Amino acid sequence: MSASTHSPVPTGTVMSLMIPWAQSWQTEADVKATLGGLGWGTISQVDMKDVGGRDGKPAHYKVFIHFSEWSSSETAEKVRGHLEKVVGEGEKQPELKVWYSERNFWKVRASKWVFKARSDKVSGVVAASVEFC
Repeated sequence: MSASTHSPVPTGTVMSLMIPWAQSWQTEADVKATLGGLGWGTISQVDMKDVGGRDGKPAHYKVFIHFSEWSSSETAEKVRGHLEKVVGEGEKQPELKVWYSERNFWKVRASKWVFKARSDKVSGVVAASVEFC
């Protein structure tokens, strides 16, 4: 049994963004060139999670962009402030449209993903159980 005990988020990350849908032909270089060109900060890593076609939708990527530095420019601070707004239950998470071509854009959100380490050790046999909620 393989388990993850180390976070994929690079050490020193100050902000992580997420693109919920990037086309399957798009690359890490495309994401770095587009978002890096906006001057929001220094990108340390881009993780592209392949999302196979499900429920009749085509295959695509979910992209996580990790910044090791965030700019103090007025625009970068405005972007961060917008994306980190606290929303109430049932409200939509703030997002931005980042245009990567004349006719196409990515929706960009602050990443809310949290790493949860799992142990490789199995402490014994676990009996099946049911819990009513």
